[in-house]
Parts: sequence; C-alpha cells; structure tokens
Amino acid sequence: MKSNWREEAIDIFIEDEEIASTLKKQLPEFEEKLAGFIKKLPDRLSEKKFFEIIELLRGKLISEDFSKIKDILEGNMGVITVTFDYGSKGFEFAQELAKLTGYDVLYKEILIQTAKRLNLPTDKLEEFDDFNYIAAKLSLTDFIQFNRKFLDFSILRGDEDEKEISFEEFKEMLIKVVMNMAFSNNVILVGHGACAILAEYPNTVHFKIEAPIDYRTKQCAEKLNIHVEEAMERIKQLDERERKFYKDATGADITEIDLFHMKFNSAKVSPQTAAKVAHEFAKKVIED
Repeated sequence: MKSNWREEAIDIFIEDEEIASTLKKQLPEFEEKLAGFIKKLPDRLSEKKFFEIIELLRGKLISEDFSKIKDILEGNMGVITVTFDYGSKGFEFAQELAKLTGYDVLYKEILIQTAKRLNLPTDKLEEFDDFNYIAAKLSLTDFIQFNRKFLDFSILRGDEDEKEISFEEFKEMLIKVVMNMAFSNNVILVGHGACAILAEYPNTVHFKIEAPIDYRTKQCAEKLNIHVEEAMERIKQLDERERKFYKDATGADITEIDLFHMKFNSAKVSPQTAAKVAHEFAKKVIED
C-alpha cells in the first residue's frame, strides 16, 4: 500500500473543518487510531477499495456513530462471508454460525437492498423461502442472459411494464451494498459475490459449504418434492448459472479455493459441527 494513500486519507478528515472539530471533541485519538487501522490493511489492497473504505468510515463519522467507529478502528469487530452450493445446507450453516458469533445474517437482504437502491419493487423477493431463494434470484434477475445489454426486472413488478437496468448499474450497486453492509461489521454476508467483493477487506473470513452432487440432489428432491432426475437437472443448471453470475459480477471463479479460508463438506459434517469449527477459526483470524 502506498504511503501517500495514508496521507491522503488522513487529510480527508483533517481538511473537513466540521469533521475535524467533531473528532477533536469526541475522538481526540482518531488520527492515531486511523493510522493504526490503515497499517493493518492488506498490502495488496487496491487504491479504489482503499478509498471506498475511507469513504465508508467518513460516512460513519458524519452519522456520529462514534462507538462503532472506535470498534472498527481498533479491529474489535469482524465480517464473515458464506458461499454455498445449492442444496448443501449452506444457509443452515450461516444460521448456526450466527448463534455462536452473535452476528446478523444478511442473505435476501443483500438483493432486496440492491433492488431498493435501483428503485425496484422488492415484495416478490421477500416472498421466497430459504431453499428456493437461489433459483428465484437467478430467475428474477435473468442472470443467465448476460449477453443482453439490459437485465429484465419486469417480473419483480408483477405486471407488463419493463424496468430496464444495465448490468453495469446492477453490478456497481451490488458492490456498494455489500461494502456498506460489511462496514456495519459483526455480520455474516451470504452469497451474492460477497466473498469476492470483500476479498481484500480487513477482519473478514470467507467460508464455503459444498457437497457431492448426489447428496445435494437428494436434499433438493426432498425439499421441493420433485423427482431425483428433475432435481439433478435443476442443480446442474443452477451451478452453471451461479458460476457465471460470480464471473460476470465479480470476475471471480467460484470454484477456486483462493477465495476462501476454509471449506466444509456438508455430506460429512453437519451445519452445527461446521459452525463450531468455523467460529473458533474465525475468532483466531479476526484477532490476528
């Protein structure tokens, strides 16, 4: 990380007279703590991501959330991302992990918040249950047709009117929403490319839940009350569509191990056991 970035970041706060005056009264040690926080950021952090983090911190200062700012600067809080294969009990893992960490789980909320910021209705998104959500998300947003210039969100409206949103607009807003949610800290962000978007984010641990396709097929068939053959075909299609979504939205290959600190095979490890292991591991990584 370039030293002039650190200097520019400190100047952003000092040169704003209103913020500087507030800091002097509420957080006189802010400059020292900010320097320490910046020093802990990974060296590979890009300039764009670095200043996005600084801008998010500035927003917290403007909202005068001083206790949260102090926790963030002192590294007392963390972020966990959970990515999972369809039918692998990944959301159950996230829920179990939330019980142990006390963190909030954000899953559907990520896409709902993205839609709201794009002035799209969200009632259809809120209707889907946990198991159906991946399929519903991909169908609703027409992610499979990335060769089109626009994504068709008309199904969200429940009528014939088409609300055209360019993919670049959608991607940019999704990234902003994930970054903002991460900056709240003490959250578990599930899916939606969060592991790739937050690859360089401090105090963050990335988990993935996988399972053999036969196991996932059985889960899918039982949950949706469909034949095994239909479940198998659904899983294959959704796996490919999710892989394409991650690639187009974040540039990441969801099958690569480099995105994650740890993976679990849910055919061999229950969500409860995996969550216990993940909890202890996450504490160590975040503390370090």
